[in-house]
Amino acid sequence: MKLKCTGTQTIKTERLVLRRFTESDSNAVFENWSGSSENSQFVMRYPHKNTDETRQMISVYVSSYSKPDFYMWAIVYEDKLIGYICGNEINEDISSICIGYCISKSFWNKGIATEAAKVVIRYFFDAGFNRVFSYHNPLNPASGKVMQKAGMIFEGRIRGGSHFAGEICDCLQYSILKSDIL
Repeated sequence: MKLKCTGTQTIKTERLVLRRFTESDSNAVFENWSGSSENSQFVMRYPHKNTDETRQMISVYVSSYSKPDFYMWAIVYEDKLIGYICGNEINEDISSICIGYCISKSFWNKGIATEAAKVVIRYFFDAGFNRVFSYHNPLNPASGKVMQKAGMIFEGRIRGGSHFAGEICDCLQYSILKSDIL
């Protein structure tokens, strides 16, 4: 099946709105995760020093939305921008895509990342992807729990398979196939 890359389109769930980032999101992103070493340690090389760095990052997102294979959603919960979820590492030969996410610490343990992951997985299956995978640093087991709750199956430890916080490290990988949910 050919992929129907539709890019980042707004998705709504019972509690969340997943939408494109806008230039005006920079302050909220900086305050909620990009400026926090604890929030950003597994998803960024280093926390941003100021909102200018975050503004530059958001500007890249905004300019990339014109590409049909660019997937980067702002997660909005109770009218607050609290995180992101994305799709990357696309392999068209096997119809595979990787998801990644980050939620502001003050919203951890509310099922938000799981809810976002489930709806984005469905979005990718509807677009023709056959496999959605994700991986996390072994020092971040909460991320693995999100993957499990989203229906992903543990595939194994990839030794030296990732780059987190400026260092090469192992990662634990999970995936879900379209046939797993049919």
